[in-house]
Amino acid sequence: MIEWMQRHKKWLVVTIWVSVIAFVGAGFVGWGAYDFGKSDGAVAKVGNKEIQMNELQREYSNLYSQYASILGDNFNQELARQFGLDKIALQTLIQKYLLISYADDIGLDVTDEEVANELLKIEAFYKDGKFDKEQYITVLRQNRVNPIEFEKSLKNDLIVQKIQNILQISNTPAEIEAVSNLIFMENEISIKILSQKDVNIDISEESLKAYWEENKDKYLSPLSYEIQTYVSKSTNDKEFSESEIEDFYNRTRLEYTHEDGRIKTIDEAHEDLIIAMNLENNKNDALRTYLALKKDELSFENTLILSVDSEIIADYYDEISGLKVGEISKPFILDNNYVIIKLNKINNPTPLSFEEARSIASIDYKTINSREKLLEKANEALTTQNTQKIGYVSRESIEIIDGLRADEASEFLNELFKTKAKSGVIELENKVVAYEILNSRLGIHTQSKEMIVSNTIMDIKTNELFSNLLETLGQKYKVTYYMK
Repeated sequence: MIEWMQRHKKWLVVTIWVSVIAFVGAGFVGWGAYDFGKSDGAVAKVGNKEIQMNELQREYSNLYSQYASILGDNFNQELARQFGLDKIALQTLIQKYLLISYADDIGLDVTDEEVANELLKIEAFYKDGKFDKEQYITVLRQNRVNPIEFEKSLKNDLIVQKIQNILQISNTPAEIEAVSNLIFMENEISIKILSQKDVNIDISEESLKAYWEENKDKYLSPLSYEIQTYVSKSTNDKEFSESEIEDFYNRTRLEYTHEDGRIKTIDEAHEDLIIAMNLENNKNDALRTYLALKKDELSFENTLILSVDSEIIADYYDEISGLKVGEISKPFILDNNYVIIKLNKINNPTPLSFEEARSIASIDYKTINSREKLLEKANEALTTQNTQKIGYVSRESIEIIDGLRADEASEFLNELFKTKAKSGVIELENKVVAYEILNSRLGIHTQSKEMIVSNTIMDIKTNELFSNLLETLGQKYKVTYYMK
């Protein structure tokens, strides 16, 4: 899932908040740490404009909702964390404020009338078929947004939309025709598909050992850390009054969310609240334990060796990465207790022995040999003309190539229409395809295809201009980050 998201992660180009209005009714999600010492809760500053925490929270919620609508139940808070959705939300706002700062400099503005017209397009604010002020205020209140904040954000997004419109460049007929010819070209081809089952690989102990000798620097032990640990267990748990629990919930409610990002009610979060309140209550005890360990008045309880590929390294890695050998971490929370660690030693990777590396080296050696033999057979098929004619194909002919899955066919066709060679071999992940281009022709040119091409060209131009503009503005306006 993360791989899919990474492939679809782009330098974000900000669009009008009419789409961002999806946050209404979607609720808010939890947020990471930021510098609470900065006045007014600003998380960043672009030029002379500060980005407030509530703006960042809304942007995060909107992005979360967009991914959740695409991925459904597969998307959750943990996946959002792994993907770095918080950083994407902040980067999106920074891009927006770069554009708004630029608009200020060139005198580009949005009138109150334009904002009002945009509000009238949002059906969530309608009642009995028309815009209703009370409904408007109610919906915003339900999402903890006041009209001033909302209309300011809407105005900012309308400014961004105006800049987008300025950057749009019309396509010429010659551009559309040239790109259409390139995209919808068809080739008549003859191919032979070869896979692992078409070759036999027999590896001797001697040849495997020779391969390992030449490549032993590739087969290393994992980096590992030797640490000592001390768990400062809670000994001062207390009973909290309902008012204390309610006050704590109001201060920290954004931290307690369901998998879909909705904030838990105080009743739903009750158990977690008690744990968090006790941890806060016992923080001073943990700090005293930390000082005692630093002064050697206490001894660490356990010694662990954690390799970077172990499952539990994630529990300690943030603290380990901030330590030098011999240093002790400040208390951090793990499994509802405060934990303190000391970094004793860093074990750097070293070459594995032949026996230790045998299983991995054997797989790699077989893969290399198999690939070489497949390429030999593919070239032999071209030399002897041992290929099969399959007719004309285009970039869209994914379903008609027997012997290739849809993803393999897509990759093959993409490479085929990029190459200038009339014959050759295209390598896929687990297969190779020998091909010969027998003929070429233009595909059928239709109105619908022309529209696709025109929109594609327009998107490429606009994104390129936006990227260049944002890069220039990033140098013009100083960006200061307040988040940790």
